[in-house]
Amino acid sequence: MNDPFQQYKGTYPYKTDSKNRVNVVSAWRPQPGENLHLMASFDKKSELPIIKVMTDEGIASRLRTVDEYVTDPGEKAEIKSELKRNLRDASLNDQGRLLIPKDFANHAGIEPDAEVFLMAGDSHFEVWSKANHNTAFGGLGVAPSRNKLGIF
Repeated sequence: MNDPFQQYKGTYPYKTDSKNRVNVVSAWRPQPGENLHLMASFDKKSELPIIKVMTDEGIASRLRTVDEYVTDPGEKAEIKSELKRNLRDASLNDQGRLLIPKDFANHAGIEPDAEVFLMAGDSHFEVWSKANHNTAFGGLGVAPSRNKLGIF
């Protein structure tokens, strides 16, 4: 099975620098020629604000989901447009740091020189402020309430 998102595993604490850049886990960095995109979003379970980071394949995966589950052509076009409006191109510098734009940082409650968490997602990874991470997860491990399948 070929999983294009296999590299996203784990949760990593980092600290932003004074310009709101954060190091990206080396295994999560895009391959040469791959684009990175940011999306101001919310965690599905806790509804806390986060930043999702994805490659073109992550976007394509979302568009395929829309195509698969939305049958009304007008609604399909509206959802796809909304998705594209909420994306921002991003890149890593030579040291593997991702710049978090000010408006995205404000959305997610991320300050310069602050602790953040990079968390694996299925087709993306997420940047969480320390406060929101602690509110949603209470630290390391998985809360019993989030273990409905009994896999943690």
